[in-house]
Amino acid sequence: MNRRELLIAGVGLLTLLTPLRAEEGTVKLLFPVTFRDRKRWKKVFLRIRGAINIWGAGADIEVVAYDEGIVFLDRFENGEFEERIENLMLYGVKFKACRVAMKMFDVSEEALFDGVEVVRSGFEYHVLKVKEGYIPIYL
Repeated sequence: MNRRELLIAGVGLLTLLTPLRAEEGTVKLLFPVTFRDRKRWKKVFLRIRGAINIWGAGADIEVVAYDEGIVFLDRFENGEFEERIENLMLYGVKFKACRVAMKMFDVSEEALFDGVEVVRSGFEYHVLKVKEGYIPIYL
């Protein structure tokens, strides 16, 4: 499939999904970030922006960083993402950091971006959110 066909398929999919905004109510999405890969982190931002474009205020979006992914929320490691994270927070996206991973990878609370909430265990938080009806989006 070439880029043009892929783009047309993507637009078609978005067109099909757009009515969900009015009919289905809130869409709950969870983005677990458990990896230390900048390209994949950028995809997380793209997918979140896409969800906001599709569902707008009807999207309840959370990002939980644990395991190696904890450095995703470390402002000293990833200052280039600060503006993106702040902008997504303005749209109501919540960012959570795993305390266990923070200890394992030596990330202090002061190193986290402003507005990031620390949870006891990222894995536990992930499981509890799925039980609450959040759809995990793995990238």
